[in-house]
Amino acid sequence: MTRRPAYLLFLTGIILAVASTPALAQYPGPDRAPVRFYADLGYVNLFDYPKWISLGPEVEFRLGRVVSFNPEVMIWIRETAGSNVDFVPAATLNFRLNRFTFGVGAALKVDDWGEAAAGSLVPKFQFGYMAGPTRLGLSIYYLNETQHVVVGMSFAMRLGGGPRREPDE
Repeated sequence: MTRRPAYLLFLTGIILAVASTPALAQYPGPDRAPVRFYADLGYVNLFDYPKWISLGPEVEFRLGRVVSFNPEVMIWIRETAGSNVDFVPAATLNFRLNRFTFGVGAALKVDDWGEAAAGSLVPKFQFGYMAGPTRLGLSIYYLNETQHVVVGMSFAMRLGGGPRREPDE
């Protein structure tokens, strides 16, 4: 992927985040805000090489009590010598059961995956556990041509006000 579409997707994510901030001021309860912002830090490809450190913003649009749509733009930094940086936009539709979340979505294919994944998007499955303003997550990217998976762990911290502990739903 050329750099221009990556920058365009990154810019779109920032515009989306800035455009949604007025909704936060109009919503009555901070614990049930329809839009939340997270800062993610993660480690991708736990069981194979190349490995990446990932960081970036994530926006959570709560579509209901148990459903949310989460677009994100992550910066993946390869851990090995001669490392490169990739911008990896992704989106996930998450379902929440009390403190546990699970979701399905897609992420942009990284150049290192080459012919292991067909197309420009890679299916993504995500599992998480929420504890107050933090979330621990496990992401699985399915490389459909070689029948392999890439596993990543992430730690997300919610940005902004609201209660320190979210009530059980």
